Amino acid sequence: MRDAHFVFIYTALGLLVGANTLRAQESLWHAEENGKVYTVEENQIIQYDFERGKKLILRQSLWVVMDSFATVSPLDALHKLGDPYVFHLDDSLIISFSGSGVVFGVGAQQLPKRVDQTYYSGYNYASLRAYYDETLYSFGGSGFWDRNQNMIFFDGELKEWERTTSFTNLPDDYSMLWVAEKEPGLYVTCSLPDPILTPGQEHRLVYEFDFPKKNSRFLGHLPFDLDKVPHEYTFIGYIGGYFLLEIDKRLYIGDAAKNTMYIVEDIISGTGSYNGYEGVFIAGEKVVIVRSASTLSNPSVRVTQLTMEELLSKSTDTGLPVYTSRTTFFFEKYTAEFVAIFVAIALLIAFLVRYNLSQPGQEKQFVLSLNDGERRLIRFLILLPPRQTATILDIDSILNTEDKSWENQRKIRSKSIQTVNQKAQDILGYLDFVQRIPNPEDKRERTYRISPEYLTVASSLLRYI
Repeated sequence: MRDAHFVFIYTALGLLVGANTLRAQESLWHAEENGKVYTVEENQIIQYDFERGKKLILRQSLWVVMDSFATVSPLDALHKLGDPYVFHLDDSLIISFSGSGVVFGVGAQQLPKRVDQTYYSGYNYASLRAYYDETLYSFGGSGFWDRNQNMIFFDGELKEWERTTSFTNLPDDYSMLWVAEKEPGLYVTCSLPDPILTPGQEHRLVYEFDFPKKNSRFLGHLPFDLDKVPHEYTFIGYIGGYFLLEIDKRLYIGDAAKNTMYIVEDIISGTGSYNGYEGVFIAGEKVVIVRSASTLSNPSVRVTQLTMEELLSKSTDTGLPVYTSRTTFFFEKYTAEFVAIFVAIALLIAFLVRYNLSQPGQEKQFVLSLNDGERRLIRFLILLPPRQTATILDIDSILNTEDKSWENQRKIRSKSIQTVNQKAQDILGYLDFVQRIPNPEDKRERTYRISPEYLTVASSLLRYI
């Protein structure tokens, strides 16, 4: 029965890994070199060349062919064998390629075996790849013209990629920069903006994908986007919650669980993903660092295998998080703008406070500067019903000039209104406080009112009259 189960797993993913087999901590290596995978077998560096279908071993600085295996046709190799994603599960591998649906499995002491029957390519470059619950998933990625928001999985029985719609809150226009498995089935990943495909998105956004609950959520922004100069990034892979990222030719370690970034201090060359000459790759739970001699006459190759804990011991904390919250990110990125807005708001508040504190005193000063008749005049005008004005007879009555000659009435009326307007301008800053409205049919006739723009604020004058 156990042998039958192994046969099924071989059919599904080409692996000698049963469902009940204890699995080591999951790791992923992401190569930059198309069609070539490197691993360690019996302390020797092995290369699987999927374009030629060859297994090679590193002897000093030379690659020696050991065996061959079936692979895609030479005509398909260019389109279907992009940069590989290599999952390490115990002593077996799952290998898929960016830009296509090609899947290979490599069991212990076995050659690679292709397990898919897909013919599609060109649609999922830089997609998120995850292996959870014996299933290989792929999300997003870019194609030749656009990015997609598809969550697909490899169906071992159909040997084809199928779409699943059970995930919620999936981000739009996603393409992967790096990923780490924070805990089984819980992935933290960073998107990669593209000025052509996503012109409105310039920041690298960090998300959490929860495969057991089948949803995702936004975590924050990559803090390196706060820097004034752009950076060059190369994702190398992860071991559990730790991921390796080359930034500007320096090797960094991200701890997704603790949200902390470290920099490896004693590696200043060969910090990119291994290319067959030098660099870094992940084999199982080990970080393999390969350095080659700098001259053609010296074939020496130095290979160092470290656990993540050993590599961390050679690293220092950068003081930067893996991701920072949206609020913190935008405040730090636009500090000058926020400070300018804050200063402007503070000045506005100060002005309003000062205005509100000084205005009552100015209003009282204005009212006390008027005589009794002028006070009665502005009180009458303020209390007029809306859209109603005061006639000349109203003004004369308020000023007690009914018993005077027409000429004297005119002089007293004109002087009183002029005095009110001049003092309103000098003390309160009100221009044309009392308006004269000529009668369009008889220019000698006119009415009076408080200017509409001051009518609301003028009501506060009544408390001093």
